[in-house]
Amino acid sequence: MDNLELRQRITRSMIRVAERTANMRKPEKFEYRRHMTDTFMQMLEFCIEANRSRGNKRLELQNRMDTKLDVLRSLVDTAVSPEDRLISPGLHEVWSKELNEIGRMLGGWKKSNE
Repeated sequence: MDNLELRQRITRSMIRVAERTANMRKPEKFEYRRHMTDTFMQMLEFCIEANRSRGNKRLELQNRMDTKLDVLRSLVDTAVSPEDRLISPGLHEVWSKELNEIGRMLGGWKKSNE
């Protein structure tokens, strides 16, 4: 099963990182951008590789994607924290919904392999 929709969702989210971090303070902006873009890129690589794999290898790659998704959620949560206030609560909500949708798609893909 090719998971094109999941790949597209990850790619679109990766592209939006620059615009969503544009209003951050300069030092943090570039660090967040780099970390988030790198993490999305790793998720995309795992997704493509998992599409070409079978069995335990696919499950391992899907679990790695899930771990990277948790890293992204942590970065977004840290950015909205009262100590940092790098993004607005509204942007946090939008980003969280997007990441949750990716998580649901990934979870459905994992269940379809069982």
